[in-house]
Amino acid sequence: MALYQPKKLKQKPIEQNTETFVTNGAVDYQVQDLTVLSLDDLADRYSQIDLQSQLMKGLILLEARNRFASNNEFGDWIKTVQTLCLDRQEVRTRYMNFARYFKDKDRAGISLTAAYEISAPANEAIADKIYEYALNKNLSVAEIKKQIQIEKGLTPEVIITKAEPELLPLEDFDVFKQVVLADVEGLSGIDAIRVLQDCIKELRTKV
Repeated sequence: MALYQPKKLKQKPIEQNTETFVTNGAVDYQVQDLTVLSLDDLADRYSQIDLQSQLMKGLILLEARNRFASNNEFGDWIKTVQTLCLDRQEVRTRYMNFARYFKDKDRAGISLTAAYEISAPANEAIADKIYEYALNKNLSVAEIKKQIQIEKGLTPEVIITKAEPELLPLEDFDVFKQVVLADVEGLSGIDAIRVLQDCIKELRTKV
């Protein structure tokens, strides 16, 4: 199967307060004049674009999947598109799950990482309850995961405090490590490392 070559986009009229950037002399991007935005606006715009881009990626992948008779055929097509191969399979699957559940839903107060938890196939049976619980509340991912355990009838994870200094068993330590990594998985590599490094610095001041 031949390698897919992306088509050139048609040039769009330049809107007010936008700047045009040309990549490889082919694609024009219209970007709002960022100098008119406050720092809070810039941070908010960054988060919105990140969320919107991942939602759109998921919708694109879902539409492409609908055009194939099987997952194997879909996977074979993915291998011919270089830009799609840049994301790991689990990342593409996460985008698709996210888009499938949230495409027509309000996401106010729900972080991207929390949205991944809600839309995970393992939580399909309770997704609507968790969604209503999280909407407009800006809950942490830990709070979302705790509510998921409650809805599933599981005992919420016990947080070990200084009054209980015993070490985690090795198998529990590995599980907890995976939970921590999952919490920062939605960030870029640099941002994830920065968050973890800041956590380490803060923990060292308390030990």
